[in-house]
Amino acid sequence: MRLGRAGLVALTLALSLTATACGGGSDSAKSGDNPKGLEKTNLNIGLVPVPDSAAAVIADQKGFFKEEGLTVKFTPIPVSGAATPLMQNGSMDFALLNYVSTFMTQGQGAVKFKFVSDAYQGVPKGFALLAKKDSKIQTAKDLKGKKVAVPAPQSITHLLAQSAAQADGIGKDDFEAVKVGLPEMIGQLDKGTVDAIAAVEPFITEAQKKIGARIVADLVSGPTADFPVAGWGGLASFVDKNPKTVAAFQRALAKALKVAQDRQEVVKVIPSYTTIKADTVSIIALGTYPTTLEPARLQRVADMLDQFGYLKNKLDVQQMMAPQPK
Repeated sequence: MRLGRAGLVALTLALSLTATACGGGSDSAKSGDNPKGLEKTNLNIGLVPVPDSAAAVIADQKGFFKEEGLTVKFTPIPVSGAATPLMQNGSMDFALLNYVSTFMTQGQGAVKFKFVSDAYQGVPKGFALLAKKDSKIQTAKDLKGKKVAVPAPQSITHLLAQSAAQADGIGKDDFEAVKVGLPEMIGQLDKGTVDAIAAVEPFITEAQKKIGARIVADLVSGPTADFPVAGWGGLASFVDKNPKTVAAFQRALAKALKVAQDRQEVVKVIPSYTTIKADTVSIIALGTYPTTLEPARLQRVADMLDQFGYLKNKLDVQQMMAPQPK
């Protein structure tokens, strides 16, 4: 994402995840086909094939979009940032947007986004720092002067690793962040190219199984407990122009997010749109799926980005929140 999950996602891009009928191109012109009076009934949704996206797939499979008068097409994207040019040229309407990368883009002033729904929240050991089993690294404090693999600089994983280092008494830049794709991290750690890895599930579980890697720091704990990861959103201009369509999309997702409170429902759907196998998804640390979009929670992310120098100016996320349906 800047989820830091491009390696996992790249394996999935060949999937064509299409709902009932055609894509998000033309609007429905006939009132008989659009009894709810939506501004647009055909939507193209950018889907990052990771657990974060589960609610949208649930909404599709259970017919919640159809109940709201929507026909959706899912277009797999490697990271949330890949949705921006597609939204700008009008070929994509909504997407799974990682909060860290989206807030950074918003802060640059070039593009304005609005979130319509929450999607995913971190849980303990869903993001973690790992070292080899015989490594002298025991805590985040031991990372000083070491090389740490991160999926991308200034990604959510990098930010969480810096937070853990600072919380353990060293500077946020006291370790060297080395860009390594998630699928390659285990091999690089095993060979000693890096001293530790900042990883996400399912790669945490895989590293433990394959090379006996140890978790030396849980990256979603203490100051980063319940850390917001991603939400569903679009360009502010599209959200403002299509309030009835937005509300229909929100209602469908709200139904799906309630279903996603049952872990088994999530476990069942994830293998259908990702490369994570059923036997793996049943044991990994899965995040939670918040049922409400709360600006105060998301402001934590923006404030941390400001604290760690990812933003030039403070960001008020309230301005990025779409009205919630009544």
